Amino acid sequence: MKPLSFRSILSVRLPLAAFAAFAMADVPGTEDPPPGMVRVAGGAYSPLYSKQAGPRQVAPFLLDECQVTNRDFLAFVTEHPEWRRSRIERSQADAKYLSHWRDDLDPGDESVLAAPVTNVSWFAAKAFCAARGKRLPSQDEWEFVALADATRADASKDPELQKKLLEWYSKPSGDVLAPAATAEPNAHGVRGLHGLVWEWVDDFNSTMVVGDSRGDNSLERKLFCGGSSLLASDTGNYPAFMRYAFRSSLEGTYCVSSLGFRGAKSAGSGEADPPPAVFTTVYGLPGTWQTQNEESVTLSRLRGKPRVITMGFTRCEYACPRIFADMQRIEAALGADAAKIGFSFFSIDPEHDTPDSMAKKMADLKMDPAIWTFLTAPDETVRELAVALEFKFQAVQEFFAHSNLIAVLDAEGNVVHREESLGSDIAPTVEALKKLIAP
Repeated sequence: MKPLSFRSILSVRLPLAAFAAFAMADVPGTEDPPPGMVRVAGGAYSPLYSKQAGPRQVAPFLLDECQVTNRDFLAFVTEHPEWRRSRIERSQADAKYLSHWRDDLDPGDESVLAAPVTNVSWFAAKAFCAARGKRLPSQDEWEFVALADATRADASKDPELQKKLLEWYSKPSGDVLAPAATAEPNAHGVRGLHGLVWEWVDDFNSTMVVGDSRGDNSLERKLFCGGSSLLASDTGNYPAFMRYAFRSSLEGTYCVSSLGFRGAKSAGSGEADPPPAVFTTVYGLPGTWQTQNEESVTLSRLRGKPRVITMGFTRCEYACPRIFADMQRIEAALGADAAKIGFSFFSIDPEHDTPDSMAKKMADLKMDPAIWTFLTAPDETVRELAVALEFKFQAVQEFFAHSNLIAVLDAEGNVVHREESLGSDIAPTVEALKKLIAP
């Protein structure tokens, strides 16, 4: 199976989400969930992809009963004008952002207000959730809840449910959506996971759909390292494949008329992160990083010179060594001009990439610390940078599958050139850098 194009799957309804092993656990605590949310028990499930991995545990959590509506989102943009249609930065949403609304503060009539909000980017959905003390659900949480039908927490083997889901899947979503609150609840009390619109999940960029052959040249050079660990456990499960293919085709700025979202909270969580800051370039992203020298820095500290960057993890044995080699070839090709350029590696593995391990990797590769910087940060900070850079990664058996990236940033953090093929010609990258440092 080859990756499907994004545009080929935009107009379809949510596909089947119930092909997984499942085990229920009791929900800790007896307190009532906040209004509009339901409490979901934890358990284990086996995702469609990650063929070689075992079942994954899902901790108890809270999930919005219904999708966020246009009325809800209107209240948010009224309170936070920086997220209005006329003011949104293109770094955080494409030109279709809230395009179905009449104006900044006029979604439409009552039927529109009650319907799920769509044409919202991942960044906007995250900002809404944070402003309400919530977060986007993880893919594991969403898939776990989506196993249920109206009466059973796990109806994944029921052919009637599969048929019903496939019927939904085969129909275009249409221009007029039903009210979010009228969708059929499942056994958890969650409405509309299937049959209305697709939904953002926090880690959508960890979904990477691949071909069935590790020898596929495009897989080798273009897609990502570790792909053999991500083959489908059931290649005949076409509806589930389509769901994962949809997520794998998304970028964080995409705004789609069939894509909405709902909020989630971890069980027992009393605090939420502040709403994400509006940013113009990646150097405006929030969060603190730690360098190989144990220095705490924000991305804004990297402003001032052109920079060659990549993302990965130092334990990587396949793609990252080749990417490092390409970057060092770029450094050598620049000669004395390399001193005018920064070279940065952003780790996706904060658990293992400590300042000491990053400093050791730099020493092993004989990298000049006056030119090179290695950085690590908490998971959510890493995720936001990865989404902004259109970089995909997924934990698999204590390692990572990830896409390949060498990007050139100007002094303000704008991406002016990117390369996503291993072992590619470095001349275009060198040329892009020389243009940036030309007098």
